[in-house]
Amino acid sequence: MSKEPLGERKIISLIYNIIGDSLSSLLPFNDDAVAIEIGDKVLVINTDMFVRKTDAPQGMSPRQIGQKVIVMNVSDLAAKGATPVGFLSALGFPSDYGKNTIEELIHGFKDACSLYRVPYLGGDTNEADDLVITGIALGLTNKEELVSRAEAQEGDIVCVTGIFGKTAAGFKILLENLECPGRLRNEFIDAIFCPKARLDEGMALAKSKTPTSSIDSSDGLAWSLHEIAKASNIGIEINKLPIDFSVEEFARLNHLDPFDLCFYGGEEFELIVTISPEKIVHASTALNAVKGQLIPIGRAVKTEGLFYIESGKKREIYPRGYEHFTKH
Repeated sequence: MSKEPLGERKIISLIYNIIGDSLSSLLPFNDDAVAIEIGDKVLVINTDMFVRKTDAPQGMSPRQIGQKVIVMNVSDLAAKGATPVGFLSALGFPSDYGKNTIEELIHGFKDACSLYRVPYLGGDTNEADDLVITGIALGLTNKEELVSRAEAQEGDIVCVTGIFGKTAAGFKILLENLECPGRLRNEFIDAIFCPKARLDEGMALAKSKTPTSSIDSSDGLAWSLHEIAKASNIGIEINKLPIDFSVEEFARLNHLDPFDLCFYGGEEFELIVTISPEKIVHASTALNAVKGQLIPIGRAVKTEGLFYIESGKKREIYPRGYEHFTKH
């Protein structure tokens, strides 16, 4: 008799119910990372897993896989405002994996570690039925610069560091063979195969001490907004759709709703932050200094729920996006 999949978040809840809160972490359970006070510094630790069968779309090269594993882990450090100081990996390979494939994967590690200025410290290897990579990223910050996802306040401005929808369009092309002009196809596919972590932006925001909460958008804009709202006990109203104009063109061509492509995609690795109105200018200046951008898209409100408001009409934003252990 088949059983309904629990889903990643229910499994995490099961773990929490058994283990309970870790008194040593400065961040709440189920934040992007854990943070441990060591002397006058805070050590931020994140781990993320990549499994070829569920995480690598057809056509993704070993080098791109290696790069993405680093991005996945560094992005969570960025959301907490930590400076990377090391990366470790546990690598599971099928026995028939060739030397060239493994070398390309490690070159991907090297490329991304160089880009994000993070030393590769080693790790472990083992035999597995599929390519399985567990990354562990280590970062340092000051206690007063550590950013949780649980401190957003009513009246805060909700901001993002980039626009959304390209990866959702890319997955529609790869998985559903939807029509797309050649000039946009490569752009959308590259958004999936070659993502970028907003590390400089996260560090700049943390040093400016302006965010009240922060999270990365790897699970999708909708999921991430819901995580901030749940952790901070607030509601959120979005009044600007942060979508790329090319995605809107793709949506028109394929009779899709741009709203869905913007909110329910994922794998974009932008940062979502909340900032008090009086600190917005200071935060924008900090991001401009690292050639980043801060895009206000809404505000935190007292009333529970997440909504997109356009021309006076309210549309609910559901907690949807990709979730492991389910079929969506």
